[in-house]
Amino acid sequence: MSTGDGEDLVGEAVERTLWAFPGVDLVGRPTVGQRSVAERILLGWAAPSEALAREAGPGPVDASRLAGFSPERRQAFLTGRAVLGRLLGSLFPGSVAWTVDTAPAVGGSVGPLAVRGVPALASVAYSGGMVVVAAAATTQASRIGVDVERLDPVRAAELAKELGVSATEAVPRWTLSHAVLKAGRHGRHADVALVRIGAGTGRVEGASTVFRVAEVEGPRGYAVGVAWQPTARTR
Repeated sequence: MSTGDGEDLVGEAVERTLWAFPGVDLVGRPTVGQRSVAERILLGWAAPSEALAREAGPGPVDASRLAGFSPERRQAFLTGRAVLGRLLGSLFPGSVAWTVDTAPAVGGSVGPLAVRGVPALASVAYSGGMVVVAAAATTQASRIGVDVERLDPVRAAELAKELGVSATEAVPRWTLSHAVLKAGRHGRHADVALVRIGAGTGRVEGASTVFRVAEVEGPRGYAVGVAWQPTARTR
């Protein structure tokens, strides 16, 4: 598949490693995992749990947001921060200098995920009992977005009508489109119909930025899409 900038991704290795987080019960299918995409972007996922939530140390903005969350949303939110912490540990072995928080935003909206202390950026997504996180070093990517959606036939039929594609294509296309919107920081209410997905690329109509995109084989029963803009030196 062509990425649109001269680099071919056909046959490019996508490596997968599964690991157990302390205190997480992995009886049944594994619900915690990590995958690297194009050897540049790390993806991690986990089912929300109190064990993981206790690993997270929320920053001041996150702490303020958490005060208004339900217990279930709080657990999922903190699980995402814990998964991100694990990914940062993989990207920067031995470093303990990083912190994670929500960046301040203008007008009362929620800002992007902010990583401080190490040169990294990240994105997080939630869907039906699963949290997925994408992270990369800033030497590899300057923008990043991830999305996850449960594979459900009813939802697939709804999205197929909205997107004008087959039910088989609908959920993966939806996650790729939302990953592009998140990478481009277009906001939660941006029109997914404006996203154009090509062969390994995605862009928002009217915008000049072209992102690389990939469907990721993540947790069973979910579609995961990631979008990123490589830094100039990695293109």
